[in-house]
Amino acid sequence: MNTENNAWAEIRQSLIATQDPALEALIDSAQLSYNGAYTLSADLTTYTALCQVYPWLETIVQDHTGKHLRLSLNETVPMGTVSSNLKMSLGASNISDAILVPESIIAIPSYLLRFVPYVGSSPVLIATALRQAFYRASRDHGADQLYPRSGDTVSIQVEALLSILGNTISRAKFFRIFKDGSMDWFVTRGEASHRVKNGQVQRLPTRYHYRGLLLTPGDASDLYTWLLDNQLSRDPIQVLSQVCQTSRDQILSFPFRVPLDSDYFNEAVSVVQVVQAALQQTGLNLNPTLASLCDNLSAHLIRPESFLAIPHYWFQNVLPELGDDLGMLYLMSKNCCFIDWARGKDRNTFWVTGGLSTLQGWIRSETLPRRIPIEVASKRGRPRSNQVKQQSAYTRAWRENQRELASACLTRVQTRPSESVPSAADWQLRVSEITLTARDEALKQAIYAFLFAPPEPLSQATLLLYFESQPLQDILMAAAQRDPARLCHFEILIREGICQIETLTSQEISHFETFVDGFNYYFETLIEAGICQFDTILNILNRLKIPSFFNKNIPPALNTTVKEQMVGDHSKVEAWDFNHLLSNINPLLKEQIITRKLEPAYLSWLIYASLTPTIQTPVSLAVKRTLEAGVDAGGPALRLARLPADQLTETLISVLARLEQGYLGSSMWNGAGADDLRNMLPPDCSQQALRHLLTRLTSALGL
Repeated sequence: MNTENNAWAEIRQSLIATQDPALEALIDSAQLSYNGAYTLSADLTTYTALCQVYPWLETIVQDHTGKHLRLSLNETVPMGTVSSNLKMSLGASNISDAILVPESIIAIPSYLLRFVPYVGSSPVLIATALRQAFYRASRDHGADQLYPRSGDTVSIQVEALLSILGNTISRAKFFRIFKDGSMDWFVTRGEASHRVKNGQVQRLPTRYHYRGLLLTPGDASDLYTWLLDNQLSRDPIQVLSQVCQTSRDQILSFPFRVPLDSDYFNEAVSVVQVVQAALQQTGLNLNPTLASLCDNLSAHLIRPESFLAIPHYWFQNVLPELGDDLGMLYLMSKNCCFIDWARGKDRNTFWVTGGLSTLQGWIRSETLPRRIPIEVASKRGRPRSNQVKQQSAYTRAWRENQRELASACLTRVQTRPSESVPSAADWQLRVSEITLTARDEALKQAIYAFLFAPPEPLSQATLLLYFESQPLQDILMAAAQRDPARLCHFEILIREGICQIETLTSQEISHFETFVDGFNYYFETLIEAGICQFDTILNILNRLKIPSFFNKNIPPALNTTVKEQMVGDHSKVEAWDFNHLLSNINPLLKEQIITRKLEPAYLSWLIYASLTPTIQTPVSLAVKRTLEAGVDAGGPALRLARLPADQLTETLISVLARLEQGYLGSSMWNGAGADDLRNMLPPDCSQQALRHLLTRLTSALGL
């Protein structure tokens, strides 16, 4: 090796003679080794840079030595690990989140809600669904699946679009809204097109073009008035620059603008159209500079980046109960509240100037705002009669039901005399948070009761096995999909070809039967009442993973005397005896490991190799990886190697003892480093394979 080192010194001098500091730094950052050919090992960054000059380096090495040069990339993760891909599943910290799924949201442009006083709630809901459908459909573009591309066109099924809104709007109403022109504010209908197929003329689906966010007629009229009042014609550039810096409440009416007879515009228009109309009053026209300023003004007024994020759950479950008008009024009111992360002060109330009449103009309904309940009912007026006619009782029940629905989202807190609207009162509304429906609330309470006090023969110990066993979850879900109303037993799944007998071990089949009986017994009342189905329950439990209130060490610990007998002489040993660990390898290799002080690295690789089923000779691989790489295995293997000898020994023997006694799931893993030990084992490892790997590790460590 000395000859090779001397030759490499000459090669390095030739490289330094190029007076390239960057090249010298690259060479110094790599590790040199020789095994018939020179090898430079480096991390990813250095390796990439060396690849760019490799042909030149190879030529110099061959000219000086006649040998070849190789480049090697240092592994930063244990062998068999794929670091470029991550597989994630949706989880939840509690049952409410598991049902509501706050990660799945529909983003409603805040400005879009200002169109409700002009077109009504249903067209705005459809416009929201169209935007959402576009972003969902654009995910089918492969590499571009996260973002829609400019010019994309998507085919949207009407049924799927209405499903986004929880089927609150019927198919007939959907087409009626398109026919009466209410959607012309948001989309434009293209010309009819045809194609010839098999000699026949076929009409293609109608193409619609989304117009983007425009100004409402009222906002366009207010902007038009502001531009004329500030004499746009004298200095258009200065006035447009000024309006971009002006607070929006000095230009537009907030929180929402209702139609007026004096409005200059009667349709949705863009900012460019408003500015052009104001300029034409004095005979001026737009130019490139003014058009660019109009874009800035449009972003300032409309705020296209401002969204109201509502969980998809609300549209699917709450909106159908509220109806489109009450649901839209709730969204408009929620947009008037805010969460102040800067000061930690949230506001869930706001004042509506003009009270009843204003809300009637917002939602275009005379009766809906009257249904909003009062927090403290007034005692004025005629006392309520308990005995009423049958028709009056029906009307009273209907009104109470409507008020109860409204109370779930809006409440009138207090009133005050209005200063802006004569002979009217301002209303202060409190906006409720998005909560579960009554059905899902009952389901949540039932699942919590099931987890805290499971029925016999289930227990929290056996439930832990469900949360930790993916095969059990998959088979139970297959049974639920076969019959959402009642789980079937394993023999039925096999008979119908849903799974094979080899899918689960005999012990797992026994646990599967236990789960089926327990689930069927506990949730049969809810399922018969139509509140839920088994696939819904299992999906919630799967998102929950392991509940935080579960005690992972439910079974009692092993008897202290038994522990001491099993641990034996290892109970007082803190440091590893590397002379003993290295006694069964080649003396020359042993000397190299000791000389280079790689004993901890060898121990980490020995632990890693012993617990990897695909590795046949753990000791050979540990020696090879230690001497070639010169680094430890990292991760849980390194953390286990750093444990004192007595602690790792005690943990291994404890796990093996619990395994023999029939412990399951997390209850089997107890002691220092137990979690790391468990994470290194394959997730689908059988009990027999688990016992084999742990026994192989204890033998390799000489225990």
